[in-house]
Amino acid sequence: MSLISSLLFSLVLFLWVGFLSAQNTTFTLSIDDAEIDRSLISASPSYSSALKKATPAVVAVTTQQVVRRLYPGASSNPREEFLRRYLGIPNLNNSRIEEEMVPTGIGSGVIVSPEGHTITNAHVITDPRTGEIVKEVTVLLSDKREFISRIIGFDRSTDVAVLKIESEEPLPHVSLANSDLLEVGDVVFAAGNPLGIGMTVTMGIISATKRTELGVLEQEGSYENFIQTDAAINQGNSGGALLDARGRLIGINTAIISQTGSSIGIGLAIPVNMVRKVLTDLVQEGSIRRGFLGVELASSNDKTGAIVEKIVPGSPADLAGFMPKDKIIKVGDRKVDSINQSRLVISQTAPGTKIPIDVVRNGKKITLFVTLDLMGSKNRVSIPGIMMEPLTTQNRLRFQIPVNTRGVVVTNSTGDAETFKEGVVIVEINGYQVNSVQEVEEQIKRGINRFYVWYRNKYRFLAYRVP
Repeated sequence: MSLISSLLFSLVLFLWVGFLSAQNTTFTLSIDDAEIDRSLISASPSYSSALKKATPAVVAVTTQQVVRRLYPGASSNPREEFLRRYLGIPNLNNSRIEEEMVPTGIGSGVIVSPEGHTITNAHVITDPRTGEIVKEVTVLLSDKREFISRIIGFDRSTDVAVLKIESEEPLPHVSLANSDLLEVGDVVFAAGNPLGIGMTVTMGIISATKRTELGVLEQEGSYENFIQTDAAINQGNSGGALLDARGRLIGINTAIISQTGSSIGIGLAIPVNMVRKVLTDLVQEGSIRRGFLGVELASSNDKTGAIVEKIVPGSPADLAGFMPKDKIIKVGDRKVDSINQSRLVISQTAPGTKIPIDVVRNGKKITLFVTLDLMGSKNRVSIPGIMMEPLTTQNRLRFQIPVNTRGVVVTNSTGDAETFKEGVVIVEINGYQVNSVQEVEEQIKRGINRFYVWYRNKYRFLAYRVP
């Protein structure tokens, strides 16, 4: 092979490998957040065209779990049992334990990307007998194609799970609408696999939105914000699609309220905006990233907000100047009138986001600006009184940090940790280089820690006890 041919072959191979890599990491969502047209005087005589585009993306989900079964020996002769026990004659018919895959449940799902990312409910992929996530999930498309799907992740606090179908060709998928624009009276369709009978579509309207305190999700610390509909939802519809009149996904059907176990016209769906947040976090980040404020809340007597009872020391709320008895009435651009609404808006805001929060203090409204932390982050308790961020161009300019300095910068400090002023760069902890807040959390320990820090063009070592 000539040199030119070799070079051309290498170039083609490089491009092909790059293409395959891109295929494996591509994540595409079709977003259509335009508001529905409510100006039509008469209802459409048919919605078949919209449903024909959407329903191929709705799938049946079946699950299987590994169970261990005990199979006794074939012989039950009392004489043989006597000889085995008292004369030591070996039992040639020993019982055996075998692992088998057994069906655990049926449900529905909806494909939201051509790469095969599929949404369903967390409870659909949970074994109802043990509460554990199942070992195998099978997805059946409307064209009878069947796939063993991979579980990307799940979030019990919203009851959302993300699956991945591996297919060599693009898969049918739905467009995602903006569920914040929904109104009571909008026409909707519930599509799924009720009772395992196959693709079924039912029609209704939105009966209510922002149902936040129903107690449907049993997981402690759950986030409820349901769309209520009278479209028939039955067992097996869980994880299926709630579609608008244009065939766009507006929610994931999750539960019904019923004394009989069948639909009586009170169905609940998770808004697609909440679903999209979980989907993006799990696919792109590998975990759920929720905003953390750092307060304990109580209900207000007049139902016009949430009362701050306690403030976590060193938390974003502490750094922003929150005080006990403050009443939170607005988070960002959303008015809130309960604990659940306040928790929901904060949790749906990305960590690191700086947002205004309106509170009423001593009868006067004031606005506090707070940069949210990461829910579950050890950072807020590891070094009390400070907040850290990775080094960025903005942080380097703000604190005049040289480009060759590496580490994590302290961006806020209450003074509780006098050695960590704003602008201090933590370079090493106990001899380990750190470049992110996560690496700080991994290396720090309770008790005395040895830090190597930069501050105002000087490096030094310091020891600090972490409580």
